[in-house]
Amino acid sequence: MPLRRGGARCTVQKWYQSAHLDVPAADLSEEQWELVRHLLPQGYRDRVRRSVDAIFAKARTGLPWPHLRGKYGSTSTASKYFTEWAEDGTWAELNSVLADVERVPTPALDLTPPTRIEGRVDPRVILIPGERSRTGS
Repeated sequence: MPLRRGGARCTVQKWYQSAHLDVPAADLSEEQWELVRHLLPQGYRDRVRRSVDAIFAKARTGLPWPHLRGKYGSTSTASKYFTEWAEDGTWAELNSVLADVERVPTPALDLTPPTRIEGRVDPRVILIPGERSRTGS
């Protein structure tokens, strides 16, 4: 689901694609978190770390923010942080510090719109058992 309502691309995936970077393949380990935590604000409890992991998950999956809420908590906070960090260069710096982590490509953009397929049966072509078809079979 890389498209948002109205057909707009996910801004997180768009950032990764424009930066020509793949996305970290998993949430941050303790060691990886220690490498980047000095770049980020303190935050309340582990909100900042969950936000970072939510941003990575959004880029990996293309899911809308509300679908990530159950695992990562307040996704409005993650969205706000991403916008701020992308604008001030923090997100680029964080990704350069994590250059050696395993990464995966962002999902391919699905350009096929949702489609509904229906079938209709023409009662004139229904065969009654024991009758021959129009082709003689």
